Amino acid sequence: MNDGARVCSWCRRELEVTTTERRRFCGQRCRQAAFRLRRSSETLEATSRPLVFAYADPPYPGFARKLYRRREVNHEALISSLEYSDYAGWALSTSARGLKEILPLCPERARICAWVKPIGVSSKTRGLHNTWEPVIVVPGRALQPGVRDWLSAQPARRGGTLPGRKPLAFCAWLFRILGMLPGDELVDIFPGTGIVSRSWRELSRASLLEDRHAPAGATKELAS
Repeated sequence: MNDGARVCSWCRRELEVTTTERRRFCGQRCRQAAFRLRRSSETLEATSRPLVFAYADPPYPGFARKLYRRREVNHEALISSLEYSDYAGWALSTSARGLKEILPLCPERARICAWVKPIGVSSKTRGLHNTWEPVIVVPGRALQPGVRDWLSAQPARRGGTLPGRKPLAFCAWLFRILGMLPGDELVDIFPGTGIVSRSWRELSRASLLEDRHAPAGATKELAS
């Protein structure tokens, strides 16, 4: 597949383009997804020192067979590979229930961030109802302005039926808490629907294009 004007900038499907028509997206759904993502994110300057980051969104402990019909993930090996590879920073999504098992495997410098889901609680349930997910983060950069260590965003309503898929607002927030800048590379270890990789490609592309036509912005890179 050609990685130029003949593929959709969002889903990467081949475009049916006539000789007189040039477009970025294969249809309204992809165009609107890219627009919603850009609207939820800040425009950042491209970096002159690109780094490599990693994100892992594996099946959460105890749910691999039930939801995905696969073996449980060896989180000890996964976290070791994240920590001892050449990643400038990394993030790992997990469940509130699984945090007790996974956190002791992480380095001391890791931070716990929270994706809070502002959803209602069914009247049929009893006691505590889980409406948040932890994200363990080892940032690669500290950027100005700062970013909250929590996000309030509804679960994904589009993008298929795969359990655990992330909304666009989560993707934009993830890149900020990692300290990523346009030009950086993202390694999506458990791509699922591919929404995280697509989001970074779109945001990075939009910022790189804007950098060519605008003066330097206010975002600053700081030593992490």
